[in-house]
Amino acid sequence: MKDVTLTSLNFMSGYMKKWIPILFISLICAQGEYNMTGAFGTITMDGKIWNQLAFRPEIPLGKFGLALDLVFYFDENGNLHKDEWDFSDGNAIKNTLIDKIYYLRYGYPGDPLFGKIGALDQIQLGYGILVDGYSNSIEYPQVRKIGMNFEYTKGLYSFQGFVNDFKENIGLTGIRIQTTSLLSFPVGISAVVDRNQFLGLKDSDGDGRPNLVDDFP
Repeated sequence: MKDVTLTSLNFMSGYMKKWIPILFISLICAQGEYNMTGAFGTITMDGKIWNQLAFRPEIPLGKFGLALDLVFYFDENGNLHKDEWDFSDGNAIKNTLIDKIYYLRYGYPGDPLFGKIGALDQIQLGYGILVDGYSNSIEYPQVRKIGMNFEYTKGLYSFQGFVNDFKENIGLTGIRIQTTSLLSFPVGISAVVDRNQFLGLKDSDGDGRPNLVDDFP
């Protein structure tokens, strides 16, 4: 079974401060087989308009799933923006290949064991009182975060947790333990810690104070 969805919308980039039309395409096959989303439109980088063509396929590998982020930018002359496809040396090749990985998952949410590393979307801890709808990819691709989300259920007990970004020394993290052994309904304890509330804000001079509250950014 296949489901193809076309959605046209406008969104505003916090970096470009202008409206940009983007057409999103979604191709979804049966769960566990294959799905892909795509987008094309125009963006502005370094004061220049580029045409964007993006594909985000998820490749099933048994219980694993590998999602790739394949983006191409072309100018009005058809020239490719090469920063995203730099194979000039070993270090450039490594960075280019790593940047193409959007996330790696094992299983699906709700399975006895589920894990995901990379971009996180729609994270909810328990019933969503402390964390609901969290995403570490709001600024993607300008800011690429490598987070982790996991769920483990065994018998009457379940464990859930997430880390927003390993690259930035683990700023936001949460964990929940839940059981149905005490009462006839689930009882759980959740804890969320934000080690640096300023971590997600831009800090141009790197002094630990974001531009928003820095007198001399």
